[in-house]
Amino acid sequence: MSRKSLLAAGIFALTYAVAFYLRIYVVDTPVSGAQENPAIVWLRQGVLFGQLRSVWGMLSLAAGVLALFSPWRWTVYAWGVLTAFALANYNGDLGVVGLALGVLRLARF
Repeated sequence: MSRKSLLAAGIFALTYAVAFYLRIYVVDTPVSGAQENPAIVWLRQGVLFGQLRSVWGMLSLAAGVLALFSPWRWTVYAWGVLTAFALANYNGDLGVVGLALGVLRLARF
C-alpha cells in the first residue's frame, strides 16, 4: 500500500469518527431549549437537513464518480470525507455506491 492510500484511509477513518460523533452527540440528543449553544443548534439543523434530504449520499455518489474519472488526488480525499459522512449519517444507500466507486479509484491510486 502506498502512502497516498494510507493517507486517504486515514482521512476516511477520521472523518467517519467525527461524523459518528455528530450523529450521536449532536443530532440524536434531545434539544434542551434555550440553554443550548446557538452554534450547536445550527450545526444540528445542517446535519439533519443533509440526512433527511439525502444530501450526504448524493454528494458521496458525485464525489465517487468524480474521483473515478479524474486524475487529481484531492478528489479522492474529498470522496473519503463525503462518503464517511454519508455512511455515518443514515444515507447508506447512495453512500455505498459512492464507496464502491471510490474503492475502484483507490485500486489505481
